[in-house]
Amino acid sequence: MEFVTIADVKVPVLPHSEKFPVFPSSLVETDSVKQTLQKILYPMLEGIPVLLVGDAGVGKNALIYYINSLRKQPTLRFSFNEDTLPEDLIGSYRILLDGKGFTWSNGPLTNALSEGLSFVADEMNLCAPNIIKRFSSVYESNYLDLLEGSGERVNGKTGFWFIGTQNPSEGFEGRKPLPFDITKHFAVVYVDPYSPDEMFFILKKLYPMFGEDVLKQIIRISLESEARIKAGEIGKGDLEKYHFNLRTLQKYCNRLVLFGAKDKTVAAREALYLFEEPFRKKEDKAKQRELIESEFGGSVKLVPTKGYVQSSTIFWNDKEIKTWDEKKTISLLSTYPTPEPILQFLDQVFTAIQAKENILIEYREDQDPQEFLPLFTELTGIELESVMLSKGMHTSDVVGALKPTEEGNIESVTWVDGPLTRSIRKGHIILISGLESAGAELVEKMNMLTDDARSLTLPPESGEYLPIQLTEKSIVFGMKSFRASKSVTTISRAFRNRFTPILFPELEDVKVLEEILEFYLPEGVLPRSLARFHLKAKELAEKRTIGSANLMPYRFGIANLLKWKNHIYRHNQTDVKDIAIRGGKIYYTNQIADPKERKELERLLEGFLSGVEVVSTLFEEIEEKKKTFTVESGLNRKNWWDPELHKRDPLTGVAKKLNSGAETKRGIEINTPETGGGTKEGPDAWYGQDTQGNQGQGEPQGGGGAWGYRTDELYKQFLKKRRLLWDYSIMVGLEEFKSVFGKELEEVELNLEQLFDPEIDIHRMYKNEGSRVDARKYISYKSGRGDTKIFDKTTIEKNDEKLKGVEVTFLVSKCRRIFNFEYSIAMLSALLVSLHILNEHDIKTSVHTFCDIKNSKDTVDIFNLKSAEEDYTADKEEEVFTALCKNWHGDSIPEYQVLSNSERFFSPDAQTKIIVILSDFRGQRAKTYIEDELASFDTRKLKEAVLKNQEKNYVFLGVGLGSRYIAEHVFHDSLQITADNFYSMPNLIGAEIARLVQIHHSLRQ
Repeated sequence: MEFVTIADVKVPVLPHSEKFPVFPSSLVETDSVKQTLQKILYPMLEGIPVLLVGDAGVGKNALIYYINSLRKQPTLRFSFNEDTLPEDLIGSYRILLDGKGFTWSNGPLTNALSEGLSFVADEMNLCAPNIIKRFSSVYESNYLDLLEGSGERVNGKTGFWFIGTQNPSEGFEGRKPLPFDITKHFAVVYVDPYSPDEMFFILKKLYPMFGEDVLKQIIRISLESEARIKAGEIGKGDLEKYHFNLRTLQKYCNRLVLFGAKDKTVAAREALYLFEEPFRKKEDKAKQRELIESEFGGSVKLVPTKGYVQSSTIFWNDKEIKTWDEKKTISLLSTYPTPEPILQFLDQVFTAIQAKENILIEYREDQDPQEFLPLFTELTGIELESVMLSKGMHTSDVVGALKPTEEGNIESVTWVDGPLTRSIRKGHIILISGLESAGAELVEKMNMLTDDARSLTLPPESGEYLPIQLTEKSIVFGMKSFRASKSVTTISRAFRNRFTPILFPELEDVKVLEEILEFYLPEGVLPRSLARFHLKAKELAEKRTIGSANLMPYRFGIANLLKWKNHIYRHNQTDVKDIAIRGGKIYYTNQIADPKERKELERLLEGFLSGVEVVSTLFEEIEEKKKTFTVESGLNRKNWWDPELHKRDPLTGVAKKLNSGAETKRGIEINTPETGGGTKEGPDAWYGQDTQGNQGQGEPQGGGGAWGYRTDELYKQFLKKRRLLWDYSIMVGLEEFKSVFGKELEEVELNLEQLFDPEIDIHRMYKNEGSRVDARKYISYKSGRGDTKIFDKTTIEKNDEKLKGVEVTFLVSKCRRIFNFEYSIAMLSALLVSLHILNEHDIKTSVHTFCDIKNSKDTVDIFNLKSAEEDYTADKEEEVFTALCKNWHGDSIPEYQVLSNSERFFSPDAQTKIIVILSDFRGQRAKTYIEDELASFDTRKLKEAVLKNQEKNYVFLGVGLGSRYIAEHVFHDSLQITADNFYSMPNLIGAEIARLVQIHHSLRQ
């Protein structure tokens, strides 16, 4: 038997079918890559499936391709998503083209088993676990029963290997943690990101023509950019997930190979394009530009963009792009206005096209690039195929499905390509729009298409077992609008990383707008008036001067302005002003709901156009503009040829690659009155024998005690903002609190929101009409054993109603004994996050605090900060936060007294009632020893109260505070928050609440 050595591991080379391709790979074996390869290879040799988990761009698929390229083993890869069904992997029947018979087509998993190949389940945790369990026999026992087909058993041939890959469930849209009863059958390998030294080693191997300084420079920029993202210094406000890694660095190096590594202007320009331009906020861009300029030693100025078309080539600055239809290219360049922002935008697009990158066009909602779409998607002369995504679409709608061969006649059915498949076969430009509308069930299906594989695996009913490949001239464009709120879906960090994001420019400068309008209309007063009114209307709408009573502000984008221009252009008459006013009303003022506001905007419209009527020749000038607006004259106006920009060294060909391949601590000092022991509390503010700061003189022996000192790195930012805190109050505002803890809170929110997402429901339905035919139903119908319900109407739903009837109440012990830094910060963070996420999912919440406020020892004071019926608005958040910062001077009380009437904490509509109670659970008088605490009267009464309430279907989560682990002895579900884990409290509590909702609410349903 032939063997090959991979990462010092001897691996057999097995014979295989030649009809399946072996993907080439030239991964660089760094030290960590070798270690990861060994973690994969040893389980593989033992016949154990492997699950690779890692961040975007760490090379999970590259590792598999590398192993299989060396051992000459084909790899079948299938991208999982939310609507993956068993037959997609296993196979299905299809109808022969003559309509006289049927044939079974193996799915990729069945092919891999029967041929002894490697099968990669890409993004496995995007698929519902109950679907994965259909082929559990494969990863458990190496066989599969073809229940969907003949029922025979397919045993894994020698060489079969099952590999799953996935991003972590935290921070990636649509991903769910796989249950243990699946993962226990895999050797789970976490693939670490590359270290800076490894990045340098890899790039040096891939690009030996570059000097070390060039590579180290761009690595520093990449690492610092990624660090800023993680620290919340950039990219925080626009709700998108940015990510820079080795894939970005390879893009940069590929561009330098194309455009000249020795030219510092080019090197700086490409750094700006990749590390500054993706950000939409001006302050983020400024920070990134400062970083890049500091590395390149001075200000970076982009040269004016110039270009021309000649010999079927677009010469654009230092770019040379082949055009397959020169006349169409010239026509497009002469049909659209190209002010400087559009030219700079096109320069970025052409750079990505020449570098063969996928391109993601992002835009603000009111700056829709639709008006300029052909200018940048069709400029190479290749036909465009649009794939428009939306929520509720099925994968087959874009990939393809079985459909009747003749309309209205079900004599036979055949496979019909969807728009995505059709465009790949024909080598078209692919424009995928609506990425922000579709869910992961559609978007992530295009993983293989947008990564190095550049291919798409079709379902078995297509009759094709080999993936279809993108042609050399195909370009993949994606389009999405900016994310406006967290409730709106967005693409995952992993999917974004496969594209080069380019922002469509915000065309808001009056001179730029005038230049656009003057491309179509005579220069002078008319374009100037239209541009200035447009910007004024935008300003009034954004400031809510108009539309203040509306839920959403009015929007006036570039489309309004260009349609207004078209109205004047098409309906040109002698009285141009009247036409212009009519067009302004159509595209601006008519949508204003308030009559007074509409009248005021119309008055402004007439005012801005007041100078138009004095130009007596305007009508003739517009008509003359129409006559001269031809391809030839338009191109002459845009004669961009600049020979100096095209002087370059002779190219000897593109160099061949040799190989390819947290925590802030915060500190705070709190000053409080002296303790009963006469000494301030030290590092530990808890009570009893283990108290350090007052030499064991805390309660119950010697009186009170309170804040200590913490110097954890996690809170160094807070230390800079510290204030002396008196009277058992936290003297800090919500805005200041969020400015310090905002990044951590945001990460927790994004992680926990997924936990509350309802599970995907796949509903199998068949009807008499539809767009895709189910082969098995059709077989039954043709054989006379079924009805005419042969059309597959399967739907994928996320039923938000599943959470209806869930209510969560927070009961907080607010007394001076447990008033300390760790507890207070953790409690505030946890409540802010939990209330926000629960509110986002329409789960009712209430917050109550309890103590003996007057220290009378005989009263129980319960304060309601938020009721279940109240909405969690910004004002309510401020109110709750402020209340939890002040007046912690009350005495502790026995917790069981608070639970004597739990019904008062919930609304009448509550079905699943969850009580989260936060306390040290030490009753009114704490004990020296924990044994005494557990045996005390208060603890025994609390146990009784909890059990009694559980019999009434109340669900409890006891959150213990401090070093005394009492909660776990009282509550079935509990957490303990100590000085070691207090910063994780939001995640801990949120995850536990989510788990309790999923367990107990599903049971009650």
